[in-house]
Amino acid sequence: MTDPLVAVQVGAVSFADEGFDTVIDTLADTAAANALFLATPTWTRGTGGRQLEGYPLPDHGVQEYDRSWRGGNYASVHPEFYGNTVLGPVGRAAEHPQWDLLAEVIPRARERGMSSYAWIEESSTSPQLRAYPNFPKVLEVDVWGRPATRPCFNNPDYRNWHLGLVEDYAKSYDLDGLAWCSERPGPLNLIMQGPVGPGEVGCFCRWCQEMGRQRGIDVPRAQAGLAALVEWNRRVGEGDRTADGAFTAFWRILLRHPEVLAWQTLWTDSQWQLYRDIYGIAKAGNPALQIGWHLYHNISFSPFYRADQDYGQLSRFSDFLKVVAYNNCAGPRFVTAIAHLCRALFADATPEEVEPLLSRLLGHQEAELSRLPQVGFSPDYVRRETERAVAGVAGRARIYTGIDVDIPVGRPALGAEVRGNDWDDLPSAGLTQCTRESVRDAVLAAMGGGADGVVVSRKYSEMRLGTLAGVGDAIRSASLGS
Repeated sequence: MTDPLVAVQVGAVSFADEGFDTVIDTLADTAAANALFLATPTWTRGTGGRQLEGYPLPDHGVQEYDRSWRGGNYASVHPEFYGNTVLGPVGRAAEHPQWDLLAEVIPRARERGMSSYAWIEESSTSPQLRAYPNFPKVLEVDVWGRPATRPCFNNPDYRNWHLGLVEDYAKSYDLDGLAWCSERPGPLNLIMQGPVGPGEVGCFCRWCQEMGRQRGIDVPRAQAGLAALVEWNRRVGEGDRTADGAFTAFWRILLRHPEVLAWQTLWTDSQWQLYRDIYGIAKAGNPALQIGWHLYHNISFSPFYRADQDYGQLSRFSDFLKVVAYNNCAGPRFVTAIAHLCRALFADATPEEVEPLLSRLLGHQEAELSRLPQVGFSPDYVRRETERAVAGVAGRARIYTGIDVDIPVGRPALGAEVRGNDWDDLPSAGLTQCTRESVRDAVLAAMGGGADGVVVSRKYSEMRLGTLAGVGDAIRSASLGS
C-alpha cells in the first residue's frame, strides 16, 4: 500500500516572507506533508497573498496585511506557448518578480522527498484579470447580448490562454502534477441558489450559440427563458411574490422554456471539455504528470450543482479529484447558502424549514441550523463525502479530500479594505474555529472514508502552526496503526 498524499496549498508570499527552506521544512515537520500545491497562477485572495485583511494573522510570516496584492503568474513566462491567443502570455505577478516559484521550490522539495503540483486558480471573477489587455474580448455574453462578468470556456482565445499555460508548465518544469480550480456553477444554478446580477448569467457568445445550434437547441428560446428567469430572480430577491409563489413561478418558466436545462448542460459540458483538453495537453507534454480538478464546496450545499458534477464521468479524464470537505467552515457556509436559497428558489419557505429537506437530500447528519455556525460540520461529514467520492470514481481516479485549516469564517473586522471571504456573511464573533484536535479528526475521517490523500487548504499563509500540527498528528497516528 502506498503512503497517502499529504499536500499543503501554499502561495508565493509564504516563501518570500519566510524563505524556501524554512517553509518546506515546516510543512514536512508540522503537517507530515509529502507534497506541495504551489499556487500559481492565481488572482484570488483565497489562494494568494497573506491573510485576508480583518482576520487574525497567523503565528508565522510577516505580521502585516499585503493590501496591494494583485497576483498573477509566479513562474517564468515562456512566450512561445502563447501565440494562439489575443491575451498573450500569462503575465508575471507584480509580487516577487525576481524569482521563479516553480524553479526555486521543485528541486528543494524533491531533495526532501516531496512532490510538487502547480495549483492553477482560474480566478474567473478577479478584477485584476479585467486589467489584462484584450480581456474583455473573452468574456461571456449575457442574455441581452452584452459582455458579462466572467470569461467564456468556449471562447478560443480564453481556452488557448489556459492551454498555453498548461503546455508551458508541463514542458518547462519537472512538476509531478497539475491541479486546476474553477469555482463556477453555471447559469441555471446561479439563478436558483440566490440573488444574481444580470451580467452573471450566460453565455450567448457566437461560439456558445453555434454549439447550441449543433445540439439542436432553439437558441432564442433558451435566451428568452434565461432572461425570464433573471427577471424572476430579481423580483423574488426584492421580496416580490406572485399569488402562486416563487417556486411555482420558477417552474412555470422552466416548463415553457425547457431549453434552459439544455443550456445549463451545454455550459457544464463546455467546462468539462476544457478539462479534457487540459488533461490531454498536459499528458502530451509530460505523460507522467498527475492531472486533477478541485471540486468546490458547493457540491456539499446544492443538490443541483452536485447533479452537474458526476464523479463517474469526471473520473474518465482525471488522475485525481480534490473534493472539498471543509468541515469547520461548512457550518457558517451552509447556513449562508440556505439563506441565499430562501431569497431565490425556496423563497416560499424559511431557512428553518428548508434546512431539514436540504440536509436529507444531501445526506448530511449535522447539528440543527441554529448551532451550525458555532460548531461547524462533524468529522463524519468528511468521511461521508469521501466515501461518496470514492464510490463515484469506482477506482478510476484517486480521491484527495480537501481539509480546511483556519479558513476565515464570518465577516472581517470593520474597516478592512480587502474583502475576499465571499462564502458566508455572518458576524464573526462566536463562530466555529479550527483546533489541532478538530483537524486531526477530519484527516483521520478522510482516511477512514477511503481517501488516497488529503489536500490541506486554503493557504499556508492563513494557517496557525498549532492547528496545522493536527494534520501531522493524524498522519503519524495512522502510520503507527497500520
